[in-house]
Amino acid sequence: MSNTMLNDTLSRNDIAIRYVYQKMFSPEGKLVAVECLSRFDLSAVSPEYFFRNVNNSLREAIFIEQLAQAEQHHRWFLENGVFLTINIDDHTLSVIQREDIADRIEKLSHVHFEVAEYSMSLLNQALANRPFPLNISLWLDDFGSGHAGISAIRGYHFNYVKIDKQFFWHLMKKDHGRQLMATLITFLSKNNHRVVIEGVENEEHKRWLNGMEWFAMQGFYWQEVSIEQLIKEPVTL
Repeated sequence: MSNTMLNDTLSRNDIAIRYVYQKMFSPEGKLVAVECLSRFDLSAVSPEYFFRNVNNSLREAIFIEQLAQAEQHHRWFLENGVFLTINIDDHTLSVIQREDIADRIEKLSHVHFEVAEYSMSLLNQALANRPFPLNISLWLDDFGSGHAGISAIRGYHFNYVKIDKQFFWHLMKKDHGRQLMATLITFLSKNNHRVVIEGVENEEHKRWLNGMEWFAMQGFYWQEVSIEQLIKEPVTL
């Protein structure tokens, strides 16, 4: 699959996808959430590029498959107190409001949805015109990535805010970066946003975040796993 193949004729049968789960751990070392991500092993196209450019029917088909995995393992998530997040974009934002999909989501209290900052303009419009059901929990992804800052959380209250990994790494290099990060996390926490730090890849990253008011950390420090691996592994470090 090349960049030029991301067009209206590309269908689900044309691509090989596997779904992996990236873990999020609390300060106490408890698995509190996982993010469902798509991997395209036979393609040089990055997932970010793919989902920004692929046609809506294929985008929707992938989302429905992720939702089906959530339904299949619903009991495990509930029994272990683990959230599952699925990424949504400008198109799937409307899909989850369809009656048939909304009915399925209503039965999945463990499923939450991550909205990237680049979807903010359409998201604000959608929220103003078609309010979400009360059971829908939205997370703001990539906070601090440059697409939007504090303005991204003014129009809608996100229960969870994920700090962009590049922003996290940037602050680590600054003289007063740790103080800035701690202040930002405290500000978000005081305004009832639970904060997830993305980009944790080593012990230094973990130590740097010690003592801050974050809800969870996420990153390649922990191996991403299939759903079959996930349900077999312990939920505490």
